[in-house]
Amino acid sequence: MIWIILLGGICASFMYAVTEAKHFSILYRRSRCDSCHYTLKWSELIPVVSFILLRGKCSYCRSKIDIGAFICEVLLIFFYLLPLFYDLSLKDLTLYYLMVTILIPIALNDFKTFTIPNHMSLLFLFTGLFLTDLSYIEPFKDVVIIILLHLFYFLFSDSVGYGDIKLFTVITLVTPVNFFVYTILLTYIIGGLFIIILHFYRSDMPRKIPLVPFITNALILSFILYEEINTIYFGGFL
Repeated sequence: MIWIILLGGICASFMYAVTEAKHFSILYRRSRCDSCHYTLKWSELIPVVSFILLRGKCSYCRSKIDIGAFICEVLLIFFYLLPLFYDLSLKDLTLYYLMVTILIPIALNDFKTFTIPNHMSLLFLFTGLFLTDLSYIEPFKDVVIIILLHLFYFLFSDSVGYGDIKLFTVITLVTPVNFFVYTILLTYIIGGLFIIILHFYRSDMPRKIPLVPFITNALILSFILYEEINTIYFGGFL
């Protein structure tokens, strides 16, 4: 369990930095403070622990450290541990860890900037096709879904961003069709419930709401409840 916690924290810290990066220098330079560019020591790079010990501030210039990295580390450690309580095959685990590792940093970035970096969508696509079962690709069904996604965007471009459409397209290609259908349904169910709850607490509704946090939650729920949803969807329950 300890190695999973360490791996989750390290992957979160690295992937959050890659998501936020504007160029590829992040891959070969040492970690540093965003404000004063002070090169961080190894003791200042321990996931979660360093942020708490430093009280969220750079040890050199005392400027605030981006709390998004800390949140990403906590979330990814939690979701790395979650499969320990479920019986997932090695193939499913590979896809699960790939998705949460990439999507949680994207979700945090989307929450903050309402954008999805193109390089993260491409990274998701290529690693997904390389690491997952290519039998998930069903050319005819995938093409139909991709066309429908783009048609939906052109008809309702005010309600969804093109970055979300590109992300849905990647998910279509790296997961089975049934899984994608459950994910997109859960995305809008969770998002709709969130908006209803938000409406009760705020009189001024925000003009834009990030979709990737809902997509990420929907994917995780689809993994955990896949058999149950499958049973209901195909009439086994009803």
